[in-house]
Amino acid sequence: MIMREDRIELQEICELNMGQSPNSSSYNEDKEGLPFFQGNADFGELYPKVRKWCTEPKKVVEGDSLLISVRAPIGALNFSTEKCCIGRGLAGITIKENVNLKFVYYNLKYRTEELQNKGTGSTFKAINKGTLAETKIKNLSYQEQIKCVEILDRINAIVNYKKEELELFDNLIKSRFIGLSRPTAYTQLYHIPLSKVNERF
Repeated sequence: MIMREDRIELQEICELNMGQSPNSSSYNEDKEGLPFFQGNADFGELYPKVRKWCTEPKKVVEGDSLLISVRAPIGALNFSTEKCCIGRGLAGITIKENVNLKFVYYNLKYRTEELQNKGTGSTFKAINKGTLAETKIKNLSYQEQIKCVEILDRINAIVNYKKEELELFDNLIKSRFIGLSRPTAYTQLYHIPLSKVNERF
C-alpha cells in the first residue's frame, strides 16, 4: 500500500506566476486593456479593487486564481475573478486538476507568518518564486478539501459576525462617552438620583 505524504509542495498542485511591472506608459484609468494590480495596496478584504488598467501587460493571471503579495506585507491574499495583469509585488496562483482554490487559500493564510519569516531584503522584505513554490500545504483528496473548506467557511462566517457585533458595541460605547463629554450631560446627571442614572442610557 502506497502511503500518501501528509504535506505537499505548492508547486506540485498549482501553477505559479511571478508578477512583473509593465511599462508605466501603458497604465491608464480609462478601462483600456486588462485590470492592473501592482501589489497589496490594491487588495480588498477578499477581492482586489481595480484602480488602473494596462494595455501592454507582461505577466497575466487568468480568472479564478489567487493573488498573493510577495513583498511587504508578505502573504496577503485576494481572489482574482477576471483575467488581469500583475506587477512585481504580486504572484498569481492557478490551481491544477483536483485542487480546490479556497483550500489553497486557507492553507496559505494559515502560513502567512511562516512566509513573512522567510522574506529577505534590507529595506523591504520579499519572497521569491522558489520560496513560494516550496511552501507545503496539507495533502488531501479533493473531497476532503471540500469538507475542510465547508467547515472553515462556517467558522469564518461566525468570526466575521462576532467582529461586526463587537464593532457595533464599540460604536455604542463611544457614542455614550461622547454624550457624557458634553457639559449639559454632567449637569443633568448631577441633579438626578443615582438610581435614575441608568435610565439616561
